[in-house]
Amino acid sequence: MGSSFRSYVWDPPLILGQMATVQCIYYVSLGFMLTLASWLFGLPPSLSYMFDSNILHLSNYTNTLVVCCHAISALGGSVALWYFVKRAKQCLDFTCTMHLFHLIGCFIYRGFPTTVSWWLIQLVCITIMVVMGEYLCMRTEMREIPLLGGTRHNV
Repeated sequence: MGSSFRSYVWDPPLILGQMATVQCIYYVSLGFMLTLASWLFGLPPSLSYMFDSNILHLSNYTNTLVVCCHAISALGGSVALWYFVKRAKQCLDFTCTMHLFHLIGCFIYRGFPTTVSWWLIQLVCITIMVVMGEYLCMRTEMREIPLLGGTRHNV
C-alpha cells in the first residue's frame, strides 16, 4: 500500500460511530429547537413535530414554526459533520444517510411520507446541512499545516 496524503482507511466501526453521532446530534438539536419553540410560542409538545410528514408544510403559523425548527437543526447537523466527520468529501454521504434514517423513522412513526412539502423541506434541510458542513470542513482542511514545531523560522 503506497503512502499518500490523508489516505482513506476503511474503518467500519468509525463510520458507524460517526453516523450514529451525527444522527443523535441532529435529533438533539431538533428536539431542543422544538422544545424552545414550544416554550416560547405556546405550542403543545409533541413527537409528531419530528416525525409526522403531514405537519411539515407552510399553511399556518404552527407548521411554519416547525419547518423553521427543522431548518435550524440542519445547522446543528452541519456542526456535527464538521466536528465528527471532518471531511468535506464525506458531508453529502453522511447527510443523505442521516436523512435516510430519518425517512425510516417517519415511516415507522406514521407511514411513508406522501406530501410534496415534506420532500421539499427535506431537500432544503439536506442542502443546508451539506453546504454548511462542507464550508466548515473546508475551512478546517485549508488551514496552514504548522512545520518545525509550530514556530516560524526565517530561513
